Order: sequence, then C-alpha cells, then structure tokens
Amino acid sequence: MSDSLEAKLERFLLARHPGARRVKMISLERSTEGFSQETFSFEVEIDDEKGLTSRRGFVAKRAPVAGLLEPYDLEPEFRVLKALSDDPLPSPPTPWFEADPAVLERPFYVMERLPGEVPIPAAQPDGQGPLDPATRSALTPQVVAALARLHAIDWRARGLGFLGAPRRGREAALRELSRWQARIEAARLPVAPVMQEALGWLRRHAPATDEATLVHGDFRLGNWLVEKSPEGVRLSGLLDWEMVHLGDPLEDVAWCSSLLWRAGSPLASGLVPPSEFYALYAEASGRAVDPERLRFYELLSLVKMSAIMLTGIRAFRDGRTPDLRMAIFDHQLPFLMAAVAMLRGWLPAPAE
Repeated sequence: MSDSLEAKLERFLLARHPGARRVKMISLERSTEGFSQETFSFEVEIDDEKGLTSRRGFVAKRAPVAGLLEPYDLEPEFRVLKALSDDPLPSPPTPWFEADPAVLERPFYVMERLPGEVPIPAAQPDGQGPLDPATRSALTPQVVAALARLHAIDWRARGLGFLGAPRRGREAALRELSRWQARIEAARLPVAPVMQEALGWLRRHAPATDEATLVHGDFRLGNWLVEKSPEGVRLSGLLDWEMVHLGDPLEDVAWCSSLLWRAGSPLASGLVPPSEFYALYAEASGRAVDPERLRFYELLSLVKMSAIMLTGIRAFRDGRTPDLRMAIFDHQLPFLMAAVAMLRGWLPAPAE
C-alpha cells in the first residue's frame, strides 16, 4: 500500500464517505504562503455507491514539526470551526479532525475549500496597497459586518466555553499579555529595551471589560478569501483561526487596524483609514470603540508579533526548522521595535 501523502488522504476521505467506492486524488498542492501550520489544498473525485462521480475540493491543515505558534494544538481550532460550520459567518465548513499520528504523521483537520484568493498584505511596485479602490469599497462593509457578526456569536450556545472565558475586569487583557510575554521569555533571546518598557506599560494599563466574545486572534488582510466575479467582489472566507480564543472584541479591531497590516498604505488592513474603520465597526456591532482599550490592544498587537517572530527565530536557530523565513525575522525585528516606539510616542507616527 502506498504511503504517499496523496494515498493517505485518499484512504482518510474514503473512510469518511460511507458507501463511497473510490476516492481518487486529482490535484494536491502545498501552500507556501502561511508561516504557521502546514496547509495542503487538494481536489478529489468521489465515486458513490450508485457509481456517480463528483468532484470536491478540500484543505488540510497539519501541525508542523516546529513553527511560530508552538506548541501546537489543532483540536480547539477545529472545534471552533466545526461549531461555526452552519453559521452565516464565512468560515470554512470543517468536518474532520484526526489526532492519530499513524494517519498523517501529525495531527490535522480537513475543511471544505472555499472559492477566492487571498490578497497578500504587501505594497505593490507602485507603492500602493494590494486592493484597488473598487475592491476596497466593496470589501470594507463585508469585512466590518463579518467582524461584528463574529463578536455577536453566542459562544455559550455553540458549545465554545471550553476556550475559557475571562472574568469581568482586567483578566481578558492580562491573560493575553501574559500569554505573549511567556512566549517572548520562552524564546530565550535578547529583548530590546523598548519592548521591555512596552511590557511594563501594558501590565500597568491593562483595561477592564465587562464582556467576553469570540476573538479570531488573526483577523486581518492576508487571512481573507476574496472572490471576484462579474457579480462583484465577495468576502468568501475567513482563514487561519489558530489564535482563536474568548476575550475582548477590541483585540480583533486593534489587530486588524495595526501598523503591521497596512501594506504600505495608511489604511487599516488596506481598506480605509483606521478612524473610519473604528466608526464602521461601532455602527455595525453596536459596540463603542473605547480609545483606552484600543490603545492597549494596539500596543499588544506589536508585542504579540514580536513573540511570534522570536519563536520563529528560536526554532530556526535550534535547527528544528529549515524555513529561511524564520531567519529573516532577525532583520525585521528592528522595524517592529520602531513601530513600538511610535505607539509609545517616542517616534512620529504615520499620518492617516
């Protein structure tokens, strides 16, 4: 019996389609864009018990040997996606999770492949962002509506309490700060003085909130599937739920509008000026965008990215991954520290 990845996935899918006579791999491609989990996009032919053949597209996400968000546990992410599979939110329907390493060497889950392409958060050769004005105009209200919908989901009714809801008060903010500070410390690499100061400021100024919502954790340009057709532009999918948790909804708002994802423009995730994004979100969600909470999560976004980069650098230096992109983070950290200095008011911030 073949032990190729194609054959393993064929056997896995055949076992999950009762009555199917055959599952044949038509195409299999590994995505090289993601930095975290291993992602495989594939299409199969399925012969049912009546001899009828259909084609279906899937995406498999597998835990890497080493990566930016280690240690990896894909099951919570899978459980969230499965719980949301029938929700109007454009998250990919996700039917299967497998923890047995005998199947595909490491834990993985499989979701349905959605149409569309992912705009990359990088400036174009002309210095502009990746989205043209017409796309920005059509996409902005859909992105805002999706974020508002995400934060309105009744996570208790969906059975997502296993994520652990923070208590009212400062726990949501302090828990996320501690999470990322622990990852910085685990990397065992020098921490710039500006980052040390930022961590202290965040600890002293952690804001309180009375609500806990589902938080995507990585809601931003680069994790949206966008489908373009003669009918227009459509937000067809929300991707990369590795950092999903329960917390303060303004964490997602700040991350989406962060300096990290403006793609060479002054626009929040390449869409609209941050102030306009906040106003649109407030209108769509019915939730005030408190400036003090937002300020905290804006700075926490940079701490979070620093922790992710340091984790990747450590994995590369330890020889646990050959991915040269992890090594490049060494050269990107100074720019991240400059962004921290901007938010702390020590360097001039870019104008909207």
